[in-house]
Amino acid sequence: MSNEADFEILALVDEGVGSQIRKAAETVPGCALRVSSGEEALDPENLAAGMNLVLLDPEAVPVNAADSIVLLKAANPGCEIVLLLSDQDITMDVELMKIGAYGALPKPLSADDLRKLIRGLMEKNEVERENRALIEALGESRSQTIVSHSPEMEKVLSMAARAARSDSTVLISGESGTGKELIARAIHLLGPRRSKPFVPVNIAALPENLIESELFGHVKGSFTGAMNDRTGRFALANGGTLFIDEIGEVPPGIQVKLLRVLQFGSYERVGENAAREADVRIIAATNRDLEAEVRNGRFRADLYYRVNVVPVTIPPLREHRTDIPYLVEYFIRKYAMKAGKRVHGITAEAMARVMRYPFPGNVRELENVIERGVVLCRGEYLTETDIFLPLEDEPAPATSQMPEGSYDEVMSNFERQFLARVLERYDNNKSAAARELDINERRLRYRLKVLGMENTDSGR
Repeated sequence: MSNEADFEILALVDEGVGSQIRKAAETVPGCALRVSSGEEALDPENLAAGMNLVLLDPEAVPVNAADSIVLLKAANPGCEIVLLLSDQDITMDVELMKIGAYGALPKPLSADDLRKLIRGLMEKNEVERENRALIEALGESRSQTIVSHSPEMEKVLSMAARAARSDSTVLISGESGTGKELIARAIHLLGPRRSKPFVPVNIAALPENLIESELFGHVKGSFTGAMNDRTGRFALANGGTLFIDEIGEVPPGIQVKLLRVLQFGSYERVGENAAREADVRIIAATNRDLEAEVRNGRFRADLYYRVNVVPVTIPPLREHRTDIPYLVEYFIRKYAMKAGKRVHGITAEAMARVMRYPFPGNVRELENVIERGVVLCRGEYLTETDIFLPLEDEPAPATSQMPEGSYDEVMSNFERQFLARVLERYDNNKSAAARELDINERRLRYRLKVLGMENTDSGR
C-alpha cells in the first residue's frame, strides 16, 4: 500500500456524515479529504480536481445518483465512485454499477467499512501503477510488450513488479509458451540493474557436456576442442541479470556449482582454479514441477530453496482466456505491419473458433497461428479459413506424449489431419488445395482415396 499523501477523497455528503468520514480517513495514512454538499458539490471546478475516490450520498447533491455518476466520470474518468445508500435504496447498487459506480456502502457509514474501502483502493492503485511501469519498461526497450487484461495476469504482473525492486533470485514457473522470458526481461528492466546486460541461456538447448562451459566459461586446453578461452554467461552478465531458462534441466553435477554461485557469489571457469566473483542477479524459469523433481531426487533441495526466493507463476492461456481477444488484436497489428498488409481484424466466426481452442502451446502457439493467418490472408479480416487449428471434433495434440500406434498408422493419421486442414481452408476445392501443397490434383485425389477421405470430394 502506498504511503504517499496523494490519495484524494471527495465526499459529497452533508456535514454530519462528513465529520464521521473525516475521523475515519484520519486513521489511514496517505489520505487527503474534501467534503462538499448542496449546489456547489457538483460544480465542474470542484469535480475536476485529481481525486481517486468519491463518496457520494445522492441525498446531498441536487441531481439523482445516475446523473451524478455521469457528471463525475466526465470530470474525472479515473476516479472510483462509491455510493452511500440507505437500506431501502441498496437495490440501486447493481444498476448504478453498470454506469460507472465502483460499489455502495450502507448508511450510516461504519468507520471500519470506510477504512477497509480506502485501504483496498489504495492497494489497487498501487498495483495498477506497478503493472503499468512493468509493461512500459518492456515496451520502451523492445518491439514486444505484455498484453494483460485478466485478473489472473494482473496478479502475475503485480508479483513481478514487486520482485523487480529487489536483487533477490526469482523463479518463474509456467508451461512452455506462456511468456516466462518476457516476464524475466520486464523484471530486469524495472529493477536496479536495468542499465546492465540481460543475458539469457536456455539449458534445454545445450548439450549436457557444454552446459558448464556455457555458464562459467573455460580456459584454453581445458578439454578436447577447447582451442581458445571462452567467456561464460556469468561473466557476460556481470553487473546485470542472468536468465537461466529451463533450470530443471541442469545436470546434478552442475547443480552443485550453481548452488555455490548463489551461496558465495563466486565460480571457477572449467580448467581454472582461481575463483571469480559473480555480481549477477539470477532469474530462473522452468516448465517442470521442481518440488516434484526434488522429491524424486532429480533436483537438489538446497538449490531449489536458493532459486525459489521470489516465486512467480504464470498461468496457461486456457486459464486466462479473456486475454485472447486482446492478444489476437495485438498480434494482428504486429504482423500486419511487419508484412506490409492491410489486415484490420478478425471475423466473429474466426474469433469464436480461436476462443474454443485450448492452445496447449499457450501464447506462443496463438502468436504463430495469427502470424500465419496474417501472412496467408487475402482480405482485410482474418476468416475461419485463415486460422489453422486442429479440427473442432479432434482433441488438441498432447505436447508431451508420443502418438500411439505403428509408424504407418501414426503417419496416416497425421496426413489425414493435415490434408483436412488444407481442404477446409479452400472449401474442399481440390485444385486450389493442390496448388497450395505444390502437387498436382491427380496426386491429391489419389492420396485422399488411399486415406479413405473420398467423401471430402465435392467434385471441384
